[in-house]
Amino acid sequence: MIAIEHRRKNMKWPAQRFSTASEKSFGMYGRAAELDREGVDLIHLELGRPHADTPQHIKDATKKALDDGIVHYGDFRGSAHLREALSKKLKDFNGITAAPDEILVTNGLTHASFASIFAAVDPGDEVILLGPYYPQHIGKVEMAGGRVVPAMLDVEDNFSIKRDLIERSITPATRMIILINPANPTGRMYSAEELQIIADLAIQYDLLVLSDEVYEMVTYGEVPHISIASLAGMRERTITCFAFTKAYSMDGWRVGYLTACPSSYKTAQISAWAKRDFAHLY
Repeated sequence: MIAIEHRRKNMKWPAQRFSTASEKSFGMYGRAAELDREGVDLIHLELGRPHADTPQHIKDATKKALDDGIVHYGDFRGSAHLREALSKKLKDFNGITAAPDEILVTNGLTHASFASIFAAVDPGDEVILLGPYYPQHIGKVEMAGGRVVPAMLDVEDNFSIKRDLIERSITPATRMIILINPANPTGRMYSAEELQIIADLAIQYDLLVLSDEVYEMVTYGEVPHISIASLAGMRERTITCFAFTKAYSMDGWRVGYLTACPSSYKTAQISAWAKRDFAHLY
């Protein structure tokens, strides 16, 4: 009994990766929901929730699938016909050539980015996050043992990507740049010239890029959305994450996907030990 009591007093909870991580930004939705129940008239800005309902043809197809008995285990990567359709979408809309076997269906973009970060980031690695930034990516990097290094863009310059604002954050420990395009929270859509700056840095310093493109369909005017993986030399060093959340007003459905080519895995391995010459940075 004494031994059991001693063990209880020394029980470790929670894991160190949680207890030492940055303060989380969750909680606002719960507060807003409580105000909703009290009848307070709110304009909700705490979640990226589309104003429209999920399109009826999507609901109808889902009902039919349930009625047809499609309710059991499927391919853990996502059903083959879905990945085939996504392969066509990636080529036609994003300019990314990805075979169905290079696509993984996930539980929303949060799961996609979580899996990508844990597959690429080791303890001690640094990850550059362009700011202002979406805060959820910070916790994922920290749980993987990495450290987030913010690279703040200039509000006076319309949050444009400038090489010097990012390059000065690169060190021998840098493993990845996280890009959110279109940007959350600024709404900035990056031009091909701006994305090329990220591409040039990734290639020069042998870095991976995690591209969060959940807002790819939420665009205004005639500025096209450009996926950085479509640029020369970037397919093999980019993990691109998408979701049905904003594009099809399916935020409650929790469906997303990512794509990376096999050489991205090799790039991640190489980056762990074969860094470029950083002498000119110091």
